[in-house]
Amino acid sequence: MRPIRLTMSAFGSYAGVEIIDFEKVRNGIFLITGDTGAGKTTIFDAITYALFEQTSGGRREGDMMRSQYADGNTPTFVEFIFSYQGKTYGIRRNPNYKRISKRRNKDGELTLTNEAAAVELTMPDGQVF
Repeated sequence: MRPIRLTMSAFGSYAGVEIIDFEKVRNGIFLITGDTGAGKTTIFDAITYALFEQTSGGRREGDMMRSQYADGNTPTFVEFIFSYQGKTYGIRRNPNYKRISKRRNKDGELTLTNEAAAVELTMPDGQVF
């Protein structure tokens, strides 16, 4: 498997949308480095969560991966695009999380609503499961 792109939105320590373009890497090797708490483990968590619905260390559930720093309107998801045997696949997964409702309650206030966990697998021919 060859990674192509990882997109993280309101996931782990990342409040907004972060994109890692693995295609920019030369010679097939790269280093993930940074201070403690910079989000290095979150990158591995995002990849394993996208593929297997669990984090890399297995200690955090997907429901725990919504960024505490994210705006209430920012969706939480990871999308991992990769190549296997010369064919490109994509997987997008979001955990169960609370988001701001699109409707107001009887008092005219916005409330939180549950966004159900979901996953989509895009096959090389573009078919989505």
